[in-house]
Amino acid sequence: MRTKEGKQTAPPRYDEEFKAGAVRMVIEQGRPSREVAKELGICIDTLHSWLKAAGAPTPGQADRQDRDTKHLRELEAENRALRKKLEEKNEVIDILKKSVGILGIP
Repeated sequence: MRTKEGKQTAPPRYDEEFKAGAVRMVIEQGRPSREVAKELGICIDTLHSWLKAAGAPTPGQADRQDRDTKHLRELEAENRALRKKLEEKNEVIDILKKSVGILGIP
């Protein structure tokens, strides 16, 4: 940060209680991090670093995890459906093989 005289100033320091409160607002209350940062008058990147330090997923990570989980469920459902179709086709093939054997066709 720079003052009017052009001198560099240190960023403000926040105590652990303040940081923990900000993190709780996002995690426990489910509030958007942008909203919390604006309300508390802190930089969004600062809040994200506190969330990361607390082991909470950042909003992008949470969205990505949700998409990955949804995609995995879709793939599992598709896999089940394909296995079922394959099983049905194998049953038809077995029936056809038996009928060919009954008719005496080589």
